[in-house]
Amino acid sequence: MVNHRRFFWVLLLLSFQIPLGATDPNKKGETRVESILPSRPESGSPWGDSTQSIGTIPVLEFVDEKNSQKRWSDASKEYSLALEGFESGKKGIDKRREDFKKEVFYEDRYEWQKVTRKENKEKEFQKQLYELRTQTTLRLVKAMNLLDKIENPKVKESDSYIDLKSGIYREYIKHQESFKNYLQVIDFTTRYIEISSKNEMEAEPHRLLALSYEKMEQTAFRSKNQELYYEFKELKKKHLLRFAELHYGRESKEYAAIEEKVGKDF
Repeated sequence: MVNHRRFFWVLLLLSFQIPLGATDPNKKGETRVESILPSRPESGSPWGDSTQSIGTIPVLEFVDEKNSQKRWSDASKEYSLALEGFESGKKGIDKRREDFKKEVFYEDRYEWQKVTRKENKEKEFQKQLYELRTQTTLRLVKAMNLLDKIENPKVKESDSYIDLKSGIYREYIKHQESFKNYLQVIDFTTRYIEISSKNEMEAEPHRLLALSYEKMEQTAFRSKNQELYYEFKELKKKHLLRFAELHYGRESKEYAAIEEKVGKDF
């Protein structure tokens, strides 16, 4: 398996090797992961649009190590501010987008002028959203760093610590997926799964890993690195099957269909 540290130099390595007969992952007619998996998290999943409020995470009453307690509280605050800030900022962008749709620009006499204005305005909204995501991820990274400094074993083993860390990672992964930073998605989703057995039993992390490993598989092919091409392909298939098992059930028709595609080495 590609470990965490390897992710940071794997792209550089991709450009130095010669293919030994790998098939083209983009050839006509080949089914891609996006076409056989849901495009959104399952209903009720903590990975959905509605994020877990910090108020639902209980305060640690048994913590007697002051530094650990303060760091946990500070991390909780950063997480809460990240969630609230992004939600508020996105609502503002969405409102401005809707207001723009209602505006009438009489100077736009031709259709191409209307299209150009609309495209330019949408680029402006996307830039604002990108900046908002960037600021949100900075808060989430700060929260991660605070949690990483906690050394009290009781705190680190508590449900409150695990829930908070999981929540921070989930939000960070969502934003990295929006940025199309697939190495970051793989790295932190793998870490997320390792936090607890409960996290591993969620279908969404495996969906994200299957999609991200496919992107890396395609990058490896274009970079002429056969070793990584096949390595990423196997990891893609592994998480694709795990997603199907958790989301549909091993006895389902959907699982059988995905298993068949995996067996054909798609």
